[in-house]
Amino acid sequence: MNKYFSTKMSIFVFATPALLLFTVFCVYPLVPEIWMSLQKHNGFQSLGFVGLDNYKAIFASSSFWTAHKNTYLIVGISLLLGIPLSMTLALFMEIQTPRLRRFFKSAAMFPAILSVTVVAQIWLAFYEPNWGLFNSILRAIGMDSWTHSWLTEKNTVMLSIGLTFLWQYIGLNAMLFYTGIKTIPKSYYEAALIDGANFAQVCMRITIPLLQNIIKYVLILSTLGSMAFYSHVRVMTAGGPGDKSRTVIYQMYYTAFDTSEFGKGTAIAVVFILECLLISFLIQRFVARDKLEF
Repeated sequence: MNKYFSTKMSIFVFATPALLLFTVFCVYPLVPEIWMSLQKHNGFQSLGFVGLDNYKAIFASSSFWTAHKNTYLIVGISLLLGIPLSMTLALFMEIQTPRLRRFFKSAAMFPAILSVTVVAQIWLAFYEPNWGLFNSILRAIGMDSWTHSWLTEKNTVMLSIGLTFLWQYIGLNAMLFYTGIKTIPKSYYEAALIDGANFAQVCMRITIPLLQNIIKYVLILSTLGSMAFYSHVRVMTAGGPGDKSRTVIYQMYYTAFDTSEFGKGTAIAVVFILECLLISFLIQRFVARDKLEF
């Protein structure tokens, strides 16, 4: 009994400073934002308490739902394409010679360390409708009908920006998976090879199951990072054409700073925070619940 209480007390003592810092710098700043979301506010002063009117207004706005559709499209691209491709790249690096492995590790990290502005400008050149890389390739192979003005057509703009985002961060996730692979004991692989398992069986029965904690971390990182998607949109399209490439964060910025409706902007921020907390809870609750011990 004394051991039980001493352990609990130790946890409390060591966790208290971190909890205080989290409360001061993360929880407390939300209080004035929630209060502002209940007011008509121009960024300098309150113009009156309006209750839930700001929330009713944003939920009635088509731009708000367009922003959500675009945001979750980016999340879908990151999860359904990004994570499998990152895992494949990590497994590919693992089977290379040390020299090639160093090359691929450097190449994988290079896009992630570049500024978003630099990456966006590179891909703006790729998407340029007249002389850009993609349309030039399509014309060269006789597929002129497939050419597009990629960033000014509503049917292609979000997929184009999503591809840019995917390219920039796929290598970072691959390195996280690769780091996890290196922690798996070699004896597991040696036993599998003795039993006659091939590469695919080793990946499906050993590597991927034992990476569940890393997969969970990458899942959270990719999901929340995709939901906070803003910079690429700002540089590449500024939310256009119209509002067709706005994300939730961009819609929040536009509402608060471009239209000076800070009450509605903070209401969008509050809704966004609640969504992120809910998604984080669901991932923590249902993904990789079993504790692994090697």
